[in-house]
Amino acid sequence: MITSLIIEKIEEKIKLHHKLYRFPVKAEIWEDIFDQCINGMNSNWSVGGHSVGADVISEKYGVRYQMKSGEINLKNNTIKWSGHRTTKHETIEEKINFISKNHYDKYVMLARNSNEWKRGIKKYYLITFDSSLIEYSKLEWNETFSKKGKLSGWVGKNKNLPYSAKISLSMSGQLWPESDINYLGTPIEITIQ
Repeated sequence: MITSLIIEKIEEKIKLHHKLYRFPVKAEIWEDIFDQCINGMNSNWSVGGHSVGADVISEKYGVRYQMKSGEINLKNNTIKWSGHRTTKHETIEEKINFISKNHYDKYVMLARNSNEWKRGIKKYYLITFDSSLIEYSKLEWNETFSKKGKLSGWVGKNKNLPYSAKISLSMSGQLWPESDINYLGTPIEITIQ
């Protein structure tokens, strides 16, 4: 459970990061910060473990968290992030089966808007939601092709759902989900002064 106290700790550590570094909080840095905030400095967290499962596990409650640093589009009110790599799964059916499995309980995203950062506005959007909100098996998956007519991946959409996803073959079969922000919850803004 992410309480207001944990959110305060996250904000404090992110601001401390920016007193030392000019680049954004993402990847293992984000995982480490979050783990410190929920489990303390002496936790069992393993740095850089790009496993299929959770990035951080609550030692008190056993909740499995997937940490992401997505891109937020304020104009379209959407958030996009990178998901699983699906290269070892050959068919689209195998890929969908894999990405639909229960690998973790919650997403914790620390998204940024690239246009804000280009203008010098260093702001993060913290959003947490149940992983069950994104059901890849409910999307209708269609092939996508390059300009030369070669299979480039798949796109999954469903006009009745506020999210979609793409799988890009040129990027190790990388999954790219995108969702309406309001569907996932209300982001907490963290501005770095």
